[in-house]
Amino acid sequence: PMIPVALYGVDAALCERFFEALPNLVNDAYEDRSYIEALYAVEADHSIEHVRIADQWSNRDPYAWPEDIVNEVEMVLRTTVYPDVALLEHLMTLDGVDAQRISEWMHFSTNLFPIYSEKACKTLQTMGLDTPYRPDDIASYGLYVSRIEGLKLHAPAAGLPEIGLPRTRMLQLGLERFE
Repeated sequence: PMIPVALYGVDAALCERFFEALPNLVNDAYEDRSYIEALYAVEADHSIEHVRIADQWSNRDPYAWPEDIVNEVEMVLRTTVYPDVALLEHLMTLDGVDAQRISEWMHFSTNLFPIYSEKACKTLQTMGLDTPYRPDDIASYGLYVSRIEGLKLHAPAAGLPEIGLPRTRMLQLGLERFE
């Protein structure tokens, strides 16, 4: 199959080995109760509730924003369309908010955006894909999003096990655990 642009320069053999290993790397992922409960905790799309759930899941202090900030965050969550991260830049100005935290909000809010992960970035580097982990830079998260999307597109039919979890979550965990 054609290699997606986001994967240009990838070590093809290593990438193939990753997909062969992936089902075993993530076969316990559906046992992660706190993640699954967080994933299904909110019915509504893109609500501020996802922020609360995501922050709780990652053991962060709950936000204490005035109503105008809450409305702004909710608007950004609503208007951000996967895989574009440009609008998320606005949220980087909030205290205690970086690309890592925003990625968690977006993951639980959409089930599409991947959770930003330093370990996953390191594995992508090892595969020959320059993907720096820079939580202070939303564009770096955007690059990570495109790499994960590239892997999603490039995955062999059997490469992404059907265990009822978002594929971005399986790829993130797989990259973190791949040796």
